Amino acid sequence: MTMFNEYWEIVRTFLDAYGVSYELAGLIVLVLIWLLLFLGRGLSFFRFLMRWYQRLIIVTGLVALGFWLFYVGREHQILLDNKNVNGLKALEQVNVSINGGESAELMPGDRDMRKAVGPEFEVKAEILDDNGEVVSTITKTVKIGCVKNMTISLPALAAGSEDFTLPLK
Repeated sequence: MTMFNEYWEIVRTFLDAYGVSYELAGLIVLVLIWLLLFLGRGLSFFRFLMRWYQRLIIVTGLVALGFWLFYVGREHQILLDNKNVNGLKALEQVNVSINGGESAELMPGDRDMRKAVGPEFEVKAEILDDNGEVVSTITKTVKIGCVKNMTISLPALAAGSEDFTLPLK
C-alpha cells in the first residue's frame, strides 16, 4: 500500500507541476486503457464495444423519454375550495373552470374536483354578484409539476394572494 501511495504522490506532483486537472488525467488513462484493449483484441473488440455503447445510448434515451412522458402526461386532481380561510370570507357565487373546460358553480362552503393533464394548467374564476352578473374575472396559470393532487382556495385567489394553493385535507 505504501508503494501505491508513493506512486500516487509522484503522479500528483507531475500533474500539479504541468497544470493538468485530475479529471483530464483520468480521461487520458481511460482512453489509454481502451486503446490497449483495442490493440490487444483487434477489430472484433471494437465492434463489441460499439454495440454495447449503442445499446446503452438507446436504453438511456428510452428511460429519459419515459420520464418526460410521465411528466407531461400526468393527470392531476384539483380541488376547488370556496371556504373561509386565513380570515378571508368565502365568495358568494363563483364559476371556475380549469383549462377552459366545464365550469363549476360554487357557493360559500362548496368544494368541487376537476382534473387537469400536464405540468401546468390555467384557472379561470368568474366572480358573480347576487343577480348572476360577472363582477370580475381572474385568470391564473398554475405550475403543478409532479404533485398528484392540489387544493385551490378561491377566496385567496380572488384576494390576489400568490399563495392560493392549500395542502390537501
